Amino acid sequence: MATPDAQATIKFNAGGRLFETSRSLFDQHEETMLGRLISETWLEDSTKPIFIDRDGDIFAQVLNFLRYGSVTLPSRIPKDMFLRDLDFFGISYENGTVVGETEKFPLRVKEIFDERAQLDSRIARLELQQGLMALASLCCAAFVRGRKQVSIDHQKDPDLFDAVCELEIPETKEMFQNELSQYGLTFKTRSASGKCIFFYASK
Repeated sequence: MATPDAQATIKFNAGGRLFETSRSLFDQHEETMLGRLISETWLEDSTKPIFIDRDGDIFAQVLNFLRYGSVTLPSRIPKDMFLRDLDFFGISYENGTVVGETEKFPLRVKEIFDERAQLDSRIARLELQQGLMALASLCCAAFVRGRKQVSIDHQKDPDLFDAVCELEIPETKEMFQNELSQYGLTFKTRSASGKCIFFYASK
């Protein structure tokens, strides 16, 4: 018997709907029932559609799943019925590879919230970095005037006050030290007293 042509197409009749797709798709899924069905051993006449006694709409999504490895089902196709057909055809799947239309909206909402949280985090980090840059400039100005401490009033400078409050965090402390290093200064410590915060820097 001749070697099958990988470029050949296979025709299906699924529940009265006709489909035509490449044979190579099923060569990649030889372990499935569909792969075995069109194998050289089983296929007698490649010109005739292979009858599949299944729902045509679901079968269309089965083909999409084989092509892409995942699928988002339209609302007219219940997920449990689609999974039942995957089992029927011997097609394995993993969690998350089959998503129903009703599941898609909450997933997108979660993605939006996650994206917003990441954006808020980047904005907060940028604001913190700007505050630390301003604090480093104040330290430099104070050092030039012969002082080694600066007080920040939370009512007059709430943004700078918030930045100084973050200095207990090692990562923030390292960021601040990097800013001070540009002026040749070294961060030592900070102490809270009432509404003001004091921190020291020295050459």
